[in-house]
Amino acid sequence: MAGTRRKPRRRSEPVPLHDRSSVPRVAQPVVAKQGAVFLLSAENGDIEEDSDQGLYFHDMRFLSACTLRLDGYVPVALLADASEGNRTLFELTNLDICDASGDVRLPKETLVIRRDRTLGDDFTESITVLNYGRADADFALQLRYAADFADMFVVRGMHPGQRGTLHPPEWKDACLTFRYDGADGYARTAALLFSNAPDTQKDGQLTYRLRIHSQQQWELKVTGQLHHAGRKGLESRPRQTGGGSAHRRQLAHAGSLGGRTRVETDNQLFNAIMTRSFLDLHMLSMHEKEQTFFAAGVPWYVALFGRDSLVTSIETAAFEPSVSANTLRILARHQASQTDDWRDAQPGKILHELRVDELANLREIPQTPYYGSVDSTPLFLALLGMHFAWTGTLDLFHDLQPSVRAALDWIEQYGDSDGDGFVDYCSRSASGARNQGWKDSGNGIVMDDGRLAEPPIALPEVQGDVYLAWQSMADVFECDGDTRTAEHLRQKAQRLYAAFNDQFWLRDAGYFALCRQADGRFSRSIASNPAHALWTGIVDPKRARAVVQRVLRPDMFSGWGIRTLSADDRSYNPVDYQVGSVWPHDNAIIVAGMQRYGFDSAANRVFTAIMQAAAQFEHFRLPEVFAGHDRGLASKPVKYPVACNPQAWAAGAIPFMLTCMLGLHPDAFHRRLHIRHAALPEWLAWVNLHAVRVGQAEVDLRYERSDKTTVVAVTRKRGDVLVSVEN
Repeated sequence: MAGTRRKPRRRSEPVPLHDRSSVPRVAQPVVAKQGAVFLLSAENGDIEEDSDQGLYFHDMRFLSACTLRLDGYVPVALLADASEGNRTLFELTNLDICDASGDVRLPKETLVIRRDRTLGDDFTESITVLNYGRADADFALQLRYAADFADMFVVRGMHPGQRGTLHPPEWKDACLTFRYDGADGYARTAALLFSNAPDTQKDGQLTYRLRIHSQQQWELKVTGQLHHAGRKGLESRPRQTGGGSAHRRQLAHAGSLGGRTRVETDNQLFNAIMTRSFLDLHMLSMHEKEQTFFAAGVPWYVALFGRDSLVTSIETAAFEPSVSANTLRILARHQASQTDDWRDAQPGKILHELRVDELANLREIPQTPYYGSVDSTPLFLALLGMHFAWTGTLDLFHDLQPSVRAALDWIEQYGDSDGDGFVDYCSRSASGARNQGWKDSGNGIVMDDGRLAEPPIALPEVQGDVYLAWQSMADVFECDGDTRTAEHLRQKAQRLYAAFNDQFWLRDAGYFALCRQADGRFSRSIASNPAHALWTGIVDPKRARAVVQRVLRPDMFSGWGIRTLSADDRSYNPVDYQVGSVWPHDNAIIVAGMQRYGFDSAANRVFTAIMQAAAQFEHFRLPEVFAGHDRGLASKPVKYPVACNPQAWAAGAIPFMLTCMLGLHPDAFHRRLHIRHAALPEWLAWVNLHAVRVGQAEVDLRYERSDKTTVVAVTRKRGDVLVSVEN
């Protein structure tokens, strides 16, 4: 049932806080976000009590009700638009409004009610009522507000634990204030200022008795000011990021993420999809101490996540490498320095998730931060290597060198818990995540007999991440003059490469295993994870073709994308979170791997499927995940009911696939840009990439498709960079 709460658990029971599929919802809310604030509304603009809707700031709900009625009647929703990210627009009309005797006093569809909301430094709502009737309209407009200051985890079903003092609403002049003195010692307030004083008000209810002449209108502006006297370093009030919504829209429509690099193509539909991707990435940007990073997704992951923020930075590195640097600095700041089983922390480990809500401040949840992610640490190193490849400067590496060495030490000292030569995971926390790769739902990693894999679990893509991390860091150390460390890392990478290709390879199946579980058995389930590993280069080239061909067979390729798990597997479910669904970011990384090994046709086939799926979703927005049903079932992909929408690495998927198909391989330290296996899909005749920054140089590139080949030309170059094109 939409908006229902789960039965609260006893506090002694572990809570699966990391299971992103845990809260059922039938109807998707209308979503807006700006910085650390997000808003979930019904289709008529109401925030309905006894639901998960609300206005949230720093993982706490500052408004839990906001309803509009006309003489007690609920208006009819005509339009709900949230295409601009931080702004929502609702258009409503009235039902027949009757007097006490039942006679119609105000005929239906006489009024148009417009609710225009914007998130910025303040929360603002403009309410405009227009009378299109021939006679005056007399009625009462009733608004109701409430604030429960519920912790986001409590909204999702966790026991509330300790609670502070929730004060009664207070009125002063035309200002309504809600206040909560938290059990964590921090005060939180939401103050609503009304441009027109109400005729009557009591607690959170207010009434305007209106007479609107024919063809006239009435307006009210509500300004909401949120304040959180939180812990040191946390912004106490919302703050607009990225130069404002108009500037972000301008950048996105110009094919830019914020830096100088921008893209244009001949395909207007694809341009619209790219614009949506950039708009969503702007929407999901957050900041910590003036440094910007990508939040994982709306609604429940408006926070710093190691894996999500790193993957999204990898996807967008060609467009805006400064976000990569910011993300790396923020994650280094929170790197674990000691062992803490409650938080699955070990020295050198990069976090999984950081929360700043009341429960986190009270240490009732482990996300302070929580470190249950096996791949965040190698991905941290891989992103640093990618940032170095694009910028050519060692400054960031020098600044973060203690964190780099700590991360490398974590892989060597803690990453392989059972000594089998593969990095694995096993939670030590009572509230920890059972699975700690990117498929982190409780049932995400399975054996071919249908049972859940038992930790410690080693995943193929994680071995690839470690391999890439060691190879990338070897290149950086070598450029820094430390050839001894570089050689040591390359030797470790080669040993892992050999062991992976020997032990994970299922010779009779012609594919790699999904995982290695505690007893040493390998899962023979066919899943996307091994294809995900192609991107890292750990797959023997002699086996890459078999991997590519396997994921394009009908049991894995739905027509809308590659499934997470084969439709022939005993655990397959097309509408489960990670055992049969389609994830855009998973497909994007597989496309990158296909392109790396020269399988351009296969890569474009997957790229095309994901692009066509995006065209079928509202606003051309790719959700976090969608159902794995065959394309022949319907004319559009089937939605997954609780997908984050928007979600960061889904928003980065289309830009990443495009840059992969453009074949960009930077080596800024040596002032070179290699273009390898560039191959435009048949629906792109040309692509212009402007101001691609390689170190201190910039180039403009023109790609044109001619028959089955793609021609690349350098149309402008500024600075010292050599561009080479390789087929």
